[in-house]
Amino acid sequence: MGLSFSRSVRFGGVRFNFSGSGIGVSAGIKGLRVGTGPRGAYISAGVGGFRYRTSLGGNRKSFAALAATGQVRTPLPHVSPPATPDANIVHSVEHDVQSVLTLTDSNGDELLDAMNEQAKKVQLWPFVGAGLLLLFLWGRQFMQGWPSWIAWTLFVLGVALTAWVRHRDHMKRLTVLFFEPDDRTTQAFAAVVEAAERTGSIHKLRSILETSTYADSKYTGGAAHGLKFGKSSSVVGQAPGVLANVDVPVLTSGRTTLAFYPDRVLAFQGKAVGAISYANLNVESFPSQFIEHESVPRDATVVEHTWQYVNKKGGPDRRFKNNRQLPVCRYNRLHLSSGHGLDVRLMGSRDGAFNDFAQAIQQLARLH
Repeated sequence: MGLSFSRSVRFGGVRFNFSGSGIGVSAGIKGLRVGTGPRGAYISAGVGGFRYRTSLGGNRKSFAALAATGQVRTPLPHVSPPATPDANIVHSVEHDVQSVLTLTDSNGDELLDAMNEQAKKVQLWPFVGAGLLLLFLWGRQFMQGWPSWIAWTLFVLGVALTAWVRHRDHMKRLTVLFFEPDDRTTQAFAAVVEAAERTGSIHKLRSILETSTYADSKYTGGAAHGLKFGKSSSVVGQAPGVLANVDVPVLTSGRTTLAFYPDRVLAFQGKAVGAISYANLNVESFPSQFIEHESVPRDATVVEHTWQYVNKKGGPDRRFKNNRQLPVCRYNRLHLSSGHGLDVRLMGSRDGAFNDFAQAIQQLARLH
């Protein structure tokens, strides 16, 4: 049996409680005390032989969704950090923070320099549209008594002129790419596109923006690490501001959009464009356990169940009320990285969803 200890020290009206679970502090008067400890803040009251104690909100027990990596239950799985700072988080690492303009693959590239210059061009159509609208409203006072069709004709002409300027702005910022790869590259790239089309059918696709480490996993469903998610998408089509003679896989994750072309990968962040060569691109696809806090996606595989708050043996911690049982799903993760700072991470709800895509990318990289 394990050893435990408990000791209480009073300084004036404040009491410090030391135990194996941690340090607690309480203050108050006889019959009513407010304090905080390893299990969060609480209020305690009592009179005679009756006592009442309840926990206060805002402690470490709240969490969003729970996740776990490839190991099923050993070592401890992962969780998503809550929206507010949590004392249980001891370390965090942000992903997808590198500017695409700092990628070494992007330096000295005439095409990328031209694309970045075009992206910086000011669009004139909002100013033209606003100016014509103000001119039309100001001129209404001189149109009194004119046939109504004249006013409507002028209005339609203003809209048409604004649309033409908008189209002209778009064409000035548009980059046209034409590819004529050899037969081997064509076949390898076709496999990449086919695999990307299958990833587009994933029911729940999210980007991983941050990974955190937790001090105590009993408050996080047995998870030792946290994952903060963002929106993500996977389509086959055209990248923003680019028109090519082939449709390409386009992955959007956090602040970065990646477009996979036959010769390299273009990376977009707002008005900035960078590039990563396939030779420098690392692609990993692997299974990941995820403790689903929301509804289970229809393409997910449930492998077991856990509890929102677990004890040392993995069972429910009876000290917590409304301790829900949660499903553990086997999901799939995709990591895209390079030695020059690219760090894009995705999680899909279908087991093995990225396997074919990662293998196709690796095959295309071998040709380069």
